[in-house]
Amino acid sequence: MDGQGTMSRELIDVHAHVVPDVFPGAPQGCTCWPRLAHGEAGRGTVCMGDKPFRELDARSWDYRARLASMDEEGVSMQVLSPMPELLSYWMDTRDALELARHVNGVLGELIVAGAGRFEGLGMVPLQDPALAARELTRLRDDGFRGVEVGSNINGLLPGDTRFDEFFAEAGRLGMALFVHALHPVGAERLGATPDLVPFAAFPLDTALAAASLIRAGTLERYPRLRIGFSHGGGALVSLVPRLQRGWELSGGFGGTSREAPASHARRFYYDSLVYDAAWLRHLMSAFAPGQFFAGTDYPYAIEQRGLRAFLDAAAAGADEPVYAATARRFLGLDAGHT
Repeated sequence: MDGQGTMSRELIDVHAHVVPDVFPGAPQGCTCWPRLAHGEAGRGTVCMGDKPFRELDARSWDYRARLASMDEEGVSMQVLSPMPELLSYWMDTRDALELARHVNGVLGELIVAGAGRFEGLGMVPLQDPALAARELTRLRDDGFRGVEVGSNINGLLPGDTRFDEFFAEAGRLGMALFVHALHPVGAERLGATPDLVPFAAFPLDTALAAASLIRAGTLERYPRLRIGFSHGGGALVSLVPRLQRGWELSGGFGGTSREAPASHARRFYYDSLVYDAAWLRHLMSAFAPGQFFAGTDYPYAIEQRGLRAFLDAAAAGADEPVYAATARRFLGLDAGHT
């Protein structure tokens, strides 16, 4: 390892979450405002209002603990994004904007403290697409590389035309969009087995989000957009042939999409969080070559541990861009902000 705790090959983890250790007081009438209840030995429980949501440790907010674990894993850089539940699309827009600016401020402080080891994907109140579009300029000017967005916005899939203004502005500004599963479809049917939500429902909702963007022809209308999907795109890989058939039978989904679904899928970006090296190797070679970047879901229980060894097992060769090159292209790190 070199002086930064990295190994000879740069490794960028694009899927790494943050929870602030302090939140401002809840606005009047807001019953789902987040707070962190600190416990012992650097642990805490994040609550949404009075409801406990997730137990955490200091790696979620302490940059020193985060850097130490990055060094252990041989990760050169993390791209920080909020814990998805913080996106708060269900809040009043004013409250959501206040929370977004607080969380983005914390992310910005961590990026500065990390001295080159962190980049950031912020959050915007996407329940108000016009406001979210305006906030993108603030984030870009503050040095953020893009925004994390939920796989649905209060049940609306991102391909809905109500979000066109937001996508147009993200493309114009060169801001990357990282889609993460949030309140997935079918979760209400998994009440007896909630452990299935992250392992089964998350991949389904991620795939539905991608399918909605394919059907809407979003990348055709906004060709400068860079959209990445968590969890390896979820179930999208199995849906593309069916989408292809639907596209053929419907005249390009009624004329909304001139390009075939497989072409759209090859233009999206995806993280490596699929847990199976042979499956990742197949995806990188046959599904979307050159479009996969590393991602772990740090620092949660479902995190991909041993990231470098996992990628080594999946990589087809020493020049495989999954380690860092694709992440740099997705984030615009080499080109700067546009």
